Amino acid sequence: MPYRGVIFDLFGTLIDGWNRTQAEQRTAELAAALEVPWEPFRDLIDTTYTERATAALGDLREMLRELCRRVGVEPREAALERAARLRMAQFHEVLSQPRAETVSLLPTLRDRGVLVGVISDCSSETPHLWPSLAWARPVQVALFSWSERRRKPAPELYLSALTRLGVRADQCLYVGDGGSRELSGAEALAIRALKIVHHPGSPESHLQYDPEASWQGTEISTLSEILPLLGA
Repeated sequence: MPYRGVIFDLFGTLIDGWNRTQAEQRTAELAAALEVPWEPFRDLIDTTYTERATAALGDLREMLRELCRRVGVEPREAALERAARLRMAQFHEVLSQPRAETVSLLPTLRDRGVLVGVISDCSSETPHLWPSLAWARPVQVALFSWSERRRKPAPELYLSALTRLGVRADQCLYVGDGGSRELSGAEALAIRALKIVHHPGSPESHLQYDPEASWQGTEISTLSEILPLLGA
């Protein structure tokens, strides 16, 4: 039986995201805007990912204030405002550049009547910017860890996406790059998972948190490879 729906990961799947070098450059810019030392701030950005991605540190300004305090700096309001604007601009830049195949695939799925969802681990910037992304309009259901207060592979995220799309687990595919142990999380709920393995333009791969330790399932190299599996 063809699958009726597909749930995509966002960073590293529908968009490139940042590699480690790019992420550190953005963090350095943010530290400079906040007037805090870069190295301890960079380390905090890494170690607080789950807190940032589940709203434990609040919204963007609250999160930036708390990170500053953890490196021993009480930030000036002007610095917080400058840093918040910078962070939103950084995320707008990366979110506004979907992969070329994403731009062609999503309308194709919509026109075929395939149900499309997204589940993304992310901090507050992404859900705030999502409504402004024209390329994402064919996505019918989008769940963000910051809004849902939990990260993949929490079963509640997948189950909520299935419910909102109106499909059963055995009628849906999950496609992701394997960050956040998302593939094994999907398959634990009987959702067939496919790992997208892109061939990067640079030797440095994109940034991942909590990648799958080992994946023995199906791998694809282009998103369009899912089309034969989906119902018309």
